[in-house]
Amino acid sequence: MRTSIVLAVELDIKPLGLGGDFEPNLMKISNLGYDGVELMLKDPDRIDIDSVKRLTEKFNLSISAIGTGLTYTVYGLSLSSPRRSIRERTVKRVKEYLEVGKELNSAIIVGSIKGKVKNRETGIKNLRNSLKRCAEFAEEIRTRILIEPINRYESNLINTIEEAIKLKEELDSHHVEVMADTFHMNIEEKSIYDSIVKAGSRLQHMHFADSNRCAPGQGHLNFKEIVRALKEINYGNFITAEILPLPNQYCAAKLTIEHIKPLIFELKE
Repeated sequence: MRTSIVLAVELDIKPLGLGGDFEPNLMKISNLGYDGVELMLKDPDRIDIDSVKRLTEKFNLSISAIGTGLTYTVYGLSLSSPRRSIRERTVKRVKEYLEVGKELNSAIIVGSIKGKVKNRETGIKNLRNSLKRCAEFAEEIRTRILIEPINRYESNLINTIEEAIKLKEELDSHHVEVMADTFHMNIEEKSIYDSIVKAGSRLQHMHFADSNRCAPGQGHLNFKEIVRALKEINYGNFITAEILPLPNQYCAAKLTIEHIKPLIFELKE
């Protein structure tokens, strides 16, 4: 298992992780002992891919995933919208993210961009149809989509790991996988441990945050048990901190790595 943390690329973004000047943040992340960064992008069509590659390589950091949530929270675009024109614009935007993911050898996350709807049945149908087109494009350019369950207060579409697995199976694509976030799981899952084990090899990315969305160790979640569940399924991918920047972003990043790294090594054997 490797560790990463959410990092904003654009200066005007305040993510659940680190924001501000990109290169100094990369240096601090590397110095803290992280293995990678999960990029938070607002405008995938404007990213300087060569610069991102050069700087992440400079600090020996991998790109664990690319977040797409700002497409929904900033621009109001969603894959489940009842308006066809909005769905079309969203699919186009997701394809732009996939092209960036292809260049940076990284999967993209479909979480908040799933949207929130009044008619859940129609919303699920629209989401599935939109994602099918995105999955076909991911297959064409050989990159991946990660479906992230979001808690019921933020979305009424795909709230649990079981629902994400079902959607993955309906899409029937090897380029669509499942990811999980401990903050959302704490609200929606009967057992975080059992849900991870049930997901098995379909689980390809993890967000770590405590019960209060702060750094692991600052709430009531049992991360030793969570890491043990990941070990049981032979999880070898990234554990990414998606955390509130409290008491400040660098302190939160430090608290996370200090809490998680010992658990990974303790349960390594």
